[in-house]
Amino acid sequence: MHLTEQQRKWLDGDAGPSFQWAMAFNEALGHFFDAPHMVPITSAHFAPDTRMMGEAGDTLLQTLVDDNARVCVPSYLDPCTVDFGRAAEMIADYGLTEEFVGQDRTVFKLCHDLGFLPTYSCINYQTVSAPEFGEHLAWGDTGTAISANSIFGARTNFEGGPSALASAIIGCTPAYGMHLDENRRANLVVRLDCRPAEIADWGAIARWSGRLAAGYDTVPAFYGDFAPPQTDMLKQLGVALASYGSHAMFHVIGHTPEAPTLAAACGGNIPQAEHIMTQNDLEGVFNGANLDQPDVDLVVFAAPQLSMDEVAHIYARLNDRRVHDNTKLILAIDPQVKKLADEAGISGGLNRLGAELSTGTCFYQEAPLMREKTGWRTVVTNSAKLVNTLASAGYVTAFRRLDTCLNAAVNGRLDP
Repeated sequence: MHLTEQQRKWLDGDAGPSFQWAMAFNEALGHFFDAPHMVPITSAHFAPDTRMMGEAGDTLLQTLVDDNARVCVPSYLDPCTVDFGRAAEMIADYGLTEEFVGQDRTVFKLCHDLGFLPTYSCINYQTVSAPEFGEHLAWGDTGTAISANSIFGARTNFEGGPSALASAIIGCTPAYGMHLDENRRANLVVRLDCRPAEIADWGAIARWSGRLAAGYDTVPAFYGDFAPPQTDMLKQLGVALASYGSHAMFHVIGHTPEAPTLAAACGGNIPQAEHIMTQNDLEGVFNGANLDQPDVDLVVFAAPQLSMDEVAHIYARLNDRRVHDNTKLILAIDPQVKKLADEAGISGGLNRLGAELSTGTCFYQEAPLMREKTGWRTVVTNSAKLVNTLASAGYVTAFRRLDTCLNAAVNGRLDP
């Protein structure tokens, strides 16, 4: 892999141990993926996970802070596990330990010391700063990465924690995967012979199609006669494709920037075979995920965090109905949306109706930690990704459209 003179000096340690570590990590990553060179990035997105990174991750962050390392590009933080504004409640009512809350707080303080912005967001492209077409990024959350690639035409891979951290420090990342033109071309074609009308429908499309040809090198293209999808719909399509298919990019013909036509999305080489998703297929996705009992412990809107538009829509659709005493209604949002919801009076309105706003989290990180204390087991959600991620945490889930989810929250039961 070709390195510039400056990059070679960083690798040799001329700029100190932090730059040397970051450069060595990304050079090794580039060699593994046969990257020809590095590309400069305009921003980074780092997803530290207190449960997964353990002592080794803590030590790395502390070592970088002690060396006075700093990020050199705008750098954003993914959601954390703890809503720090409700830490006492999380400990008393939801089973998180004081030790874990302290560990999570320490991890994110170290990130702040390195210059990461306290965004706590997996939708930073909506609430903080949208990427520009063609610019290179080092974004770590799979949902942010696929959205950047697909909705905005920016370029990033699914960056693991260390590679996003290293890239933020040196301002460059190896040129492989979704940074290269040839890997962004559609090679799986899906005709939507159905009528997706809301956010959950696009998650259902992802759940159905993500299993057709799972793999990072699969780039699906969707086309058909349907209403133009809104950004929140494309967001749900992306996060669910990343979850079910491990896809890092998709095209919606006529609606995403690199897909004015099917031929353009495929780079002129349209696959001969195509898959067709019917309305029956779409409805079957919802019918195929059911609870084993009617009582509902949780209704959760998360994975990804909600935009302000989504929060306002949920509040309006509740229509002043109170949440059932035996059910929790949780909305996962980032601090940016929380501020807007507070100013609009929506936060107070939702709390008055019995809903909870979980700020700076995305629920599925803390969900496994909460089960023992709360006894929660059944979840209804309009997020296809959340259904997938909660499967390993012992929850029984039902995937439904928005109004059905809200009815379950109000009634405490999921009607057939």
